[in-house]
Amino acid sequence: MKWTDKDLISHLEEFKKLYSNRPILDNSGGMKSPHMFPAWYIIKQLKPKVLIESGVWKGLGTWFFENASPDTKIISIDPVPEFRVYTSPNAQYQQEDFLDTDWSHLPKDDTVVFFDDHQNCIPRLKKCLELGLKKVIVEDNYPPSQGDCYTPKKVLSNQNYIIDSNGQRVILQKNDADLEFFKGHVPVYQEMPPIFASPVTRWGDEWSQEQYPTPKALLLELCSLQYQEFFRERLDYTWICYLELD
Repeated sequence: MKWTDKDLISHLEEFKKLYSNRPILDNSGGMKSPHMFPAWYIIKQLKPKVLIESGVWKGLGTWFFENASPDTKIISIDPVPEFRVYTSPNAQYQQEDFLDTDWSHLPKDDTVVFFDDHQNCIPRLKKCLELGLKKVIVEDNYPPSQGDCYTPKKVLSNQNYIIDSNGQRVILQKNDADLEFFKGHVPVYQEMPPIFASPVTRWGDEWSQEQYPTPKALLLELCSLQYQEFFRERLDYTWICYLELD
């Protein structure tokens, strides 16, 4: 494990103050506190020379990243800039996809890649490995029975489903090769815990450990008055994870 619950909890008050001053109050369709907190925390701890942010939406993540590490160069991949509300004067923007970009000039050991783009994770992780980019955050880490993309959590379960544009569950073939790749090249896989637990998932069914194995929440419900906004947004957690490749 890279970071402990104690490490995370010790930064909650600092994040709470920052979150209350965020430039976009309604980030529907993008990250809210359950994922913004661990994403901010990881970048704050690593302070990479370069951060590739694949997926921007309204731009709130960019704002948190530059606050977490002001000296980090942020390269934001934004295929639909018309939805962007916050544009950072400190970030470099492009529309070209991560897989189509030449990243060979970046510092291999001092770059973090952040994927919030609802894409198949395997080609992206293989590209990172090819380039020697070893530190990765995957935001859309849906469990096997939910979500619209192929995630690390699905790879590790080897039970692969995709929810298509019609809301239908499409069962994919089990892929032992992807599982073998992941186990052979991802020595660090850490699902970042939710701030608060919930009895039901964002999809309305019971949040059981059998169906949705999840790290223990950082806080108990009795802390909900102190962190009311985080408690209200607890359903927006979807197993955000940190990976190190080798």
